[in-house]
Amino acid sequence: MIAHRTIVALGFKVSGLLVGVLATVACVFLTIEAIWFHHAAAPDGSHLISVRTYGLIGLMNDAAVGIDRVFGVLAGLAAWLFAALAVVALFVVVWAGLLYLVGRGVGRQAAWARIVGGGIALIMALANLLALTSLPDDKMDLPPLLLLGVSLYTLWTLIWRFNEPSVAALPPVAGTPTEIPPE
Repeated sequence: MIAHRTIVALGFKVSGLLVGVLATVACVFLTIEAIWFHHAAAPDGSHLISVRTYGLIGLMNDAAVGIDRVFGVLAGLAAWLFAALAVVALFVVVWAGLLYLVGRGVGRQAAWARIVGGGIALIMALANLLALTSLPDDKMDLPPLLLLGVSLYTLWTLIWRFNEPSVAALPPVAGTPTEIPPE
């Protein structure tokens, strides 16, 4: 029989690993894209040429340079957006690391992990209760209701079942050897 504390610890560790791996991949991808768009935003050094000297060709060249500068500004904005999203993904990686460490701490009966995990579960319970009451359609009540149940189970475990033993000792079954016979 697995204790409730072990289930909660495993939940924190698995969610920390899943979120952490996905956020790390997103952070790397967004950083690469931000660098690429930053290079695309750099001006190419083209100069405007005289329309009087070159006529229609000069006008077309000046229009192309102007369009290039507009796209350079848009690429610069995209680079800033990707960089901001990469920073957000980095914060999510740190959050996932905290979730994983809380899971390890709960598994080892650390008091700090009990407090931090309880705070996280309480915030999740309140957020899911808010989502449950604010969603307009009755069909969308199931996901917040399930997450509210998981959050309340986590709180119940961390408050009332935290100090129970990890593995319940089973009584020996009659007729089974308790030691391995020597050969």
